[in-house]
Amino acid sequence: MNETVHIIGAGPAGLTAAINLAKANLDVVVHEQNNDVGLRFNGDFQGLENWSTGDDTIDFLRSVGISVNFLCQPYSELTVFTPSGSRHLVKFPRPLFYLVERGATGASLDNGLKQQAISTGVKIIWNDKVEEVKQGKAVVATGPKSADAIAKGIVFSTSHNDAAITFVDNRIAPKAYAYLLINGGKATFATCLFEDFKNERTYFESALERMRKSVEIDIQEPKEFGGFVNFFFKPVTKGNRFWYVGESAGFQDGLWGFGMRYAMMSGYLAAQSIIKGESYERLVEERIEKILEVSVADRLIFSLLGNRGYEKALSVVDNLEDPIAWLRKWYNPSTLKTVMFQVAKRWYHSRLIDKQCMHVDCDCVWCRHGNQPHGHGMESTKN
Repeated sequence: MNETVHIIGAGPAGLTAAINLAKANLDVVVHEQNNDVGLRFNGDFQGLENWSTGDDTIDFLRSVGISVNFLCQPYSELTVFTPSGSRHLVKFPRPLFYLVERGATGASLDNGLKQQAISTGVKIIWNDKVEEVKQGKAVVATGPKSADAIAKGIVFSTSHNDAAITFVDNRIAPKAYAYLLINGGKATFATCLFEDFKNERTYFESALERMRKSVEIDIQEPKEFGGFVNFFFKPVTKGNRFWYVGESAGFQDGLWGFGMRYAMMSGYLAAQSIIKGESYERLVEERIEKILEVSVADRLIFSLLGNRGYEKALSVVDNLEDPIAWLRKWYNPSTLKTVMFQVAKRWYHSRLIDKQCMHVDCDCVWCRHGNQPHGHGMESTKN
């Protein structure tokens, strides 16, 4: 228990693991290849979803050892524009999500987690890209390796009131959605794509035009950004020395790409596994695996809806007393979802190319080669 635990990557998953390990009085060193946290982001807004489980996100954060020292604004209303242009204002009995900012700025989630890690005694080494860990334990939190869904958007200043607005239309966001998030005079607009990535510019420009026609908003000092998420099923430990967390383990919401809760949960579980000697595979199976499988089944269902299906779904939501409860049912395991998952796992193909080293005794943080327990959920598939 006195040996140093190495955390490879200073994202939410890695820093959550580091914070919990340091609180347990372990020596923790975080190795980050950049010179600060959150540098693959641009101050864009994202959401900590609040619908997939019964607990509130604030309570969830506390349960995984994280305090709120960053922008974490609840949003309980969502305006949805359908392919026909109809507008639906959906009100929720509790926050649908908590808006957070990503990047290295003072109010960002990333910076808040960095400050919490430092205050608990975590040592962070910047500009340190680690390929191998020869001795000791390592939590691998190096983020996504390939793009299974992408986002193209802009961040800008505006005088518009705070709002959360989304657009569902395969002509501007194929099998996904576009979104506009506004908070405190800053805004993020982006379109998400689950296919046809080569035409991202065309989709983005069409989505931006649709947004301008639908929302009366001033756009000041826009800056473009892009992002991507990675979802796959792989072994989550290697050689009883490596724990894979966040998108390094493929933990991502297969339906809409809201994966930050899974990232922080996996970091917490990896820390608990190291501290208490519990099986990380079992913890993942109990706390993460089933809901990820359901999200893959939901992704198949959503991809089959099409624009007519989006219209019908919104007409159903309009008549619901508790849309949150309806959304949560989509994430609940069931016999139907189990069957759908068996179909979906044959249909879904991650774009991850699984490169492996040629070492006999593998100490590489970037591959799964070597002594491994079983994977989670299903075998990896590749294009």
